[in-house]
Amino acid sequence: MATTIKDIARLAGVSHMTVSRALNGSNLVTGKTRDKILSLAKELDYTTNLDAKGLVLNKKYCIAVVFSTLSSKTAPSFKLACLNGVYQSLAKDYNLVIKDISHGLGEFNLSRADGVIFVSQQESDDEFIRFALEHGVKLVVINRKINLPNVVSISVDEVNAAKKAVSYLLKRNYRKIAFINGPEHLQSSIDRLSGYRLALQQANLLNDYIVDGEFSFIGGFSAMQDLINSKENFDAVFCANDEMAIGALKAVSDAGLRVPEDIAVVGFNDSEICQFTTPSLTTIRKPIEQMAKLGGEILFQLIDDHNIVDSATELATELIIRDSVG
Repeated sequence: MATTIKDIARLAGVSHMTVSRALNGSNLVTGKTRDKILSLAKELDYTTNLDAKGLVLNKKYCIAVVFSTLSSKTAPSFKLACLNGVYQSLAKDYNLVIKDISHGLGEFNLSRADGVIFVSQQESDDEFIRFALEHGVKLVVINRKINLPNVVSISVDEVNAAKKAVSYLLKRNYRKIAFINGPEHLQSSIDRLSGYRLALQQANLLNDYIVDGEFSFIGGFSAMQDLINSKENFDAVFCANDEMAIGALKAVSDAGLRVPEDIAVVGFNDSEICQFTTPSLTTIRKPIEQMAKLGGEILFQLIDDHNIVDSATELATELIIRDSVG
C-alpha cells in the first residue's frame, strides 16, 4: 500500500500539515524537522499525489509547448533545441505536452495546462496568441517578437544576424552571393531574406540569387543543384538554416566542386552537426536552447503570479567561423 502524508506524520511525530509544508519546501519548517521528514519520505518511497496536490493548489502540473507546425517545414534540430531548453527549466513534478496549431484552434484545449510556451514561426500565429489570452492562459512566446499588449516574448534580431553572415562573405571578397531560403511565409525566412538583401544593398550589389530550400537537407541539396546548373558562376551561398547548408555541401561535392575553394557556404542556427561536416560549417549561432530555457523560467514566474518587467527580450546572435569560407 502506498505511503501517505499521514504515515510520515505519525512516524515523525508531527502534524500532516507540517509534513506537507516540508515536502513542498516551505520555510516554516525548521531544519531538523524538515530533514527528518525528508529522510522518512525517502525511506518509505513516498511519491507526491499530483492529482490531490493539484486540487489543493489549483494546478495541473503540466506545461504545453506549442509550435506553429511540427511538419517538415520545422527543422528537427530546431525542435529538439526548443524542447531541450524548456525541459531544463521544468519545475519539479511538471510534465510536458507537445502540440501544434497546424489544424486550427477548433478543438484546441488549453485547460489542461498551467501555461504555454508558444514557439511562434509566422505572423498568422497572432490568432493563437489572442485565443490563449482570451482563455486566461499563462503564455510566453519565443522565436518571434510580438507587438501585442500583455504578451511576453523572447526572440533574436534575425535581420541583423543574416546581414552579419552576408557581410562576412563580402569582407572575405565574395561578390556573387546566392541565398537558399526557407518557406516564404515563415517569419525567419522573411527576416533572413531582408538581412541578405540589406547587406548586398549596402555593398552596392543589386543582383540577388534566391532559391527555396524548404528548411530541409534534401531541399538545400536540390536548391544548390539548381544554382550550380544555372551557370551564374556565384562564388558563395548563404543558407537560411544549417540543414539546407549541409545539403548544399553535398551538392557542391557531387558536382566535382570544392568548398570553400570554388564555393563558400554559410548556414544559420549553429546546430551541433555543423562542427562535424567536411568542411566544418561557418554559421550564425542562434541561441535557441537558451531562448527556450529562459521562456520556461519566465513562464513559471507567471504561473506563480510574479510580475515580469521586460515584456520583450532580445538575445544576441554570433557569427561562428569555421572552414566553409575561405
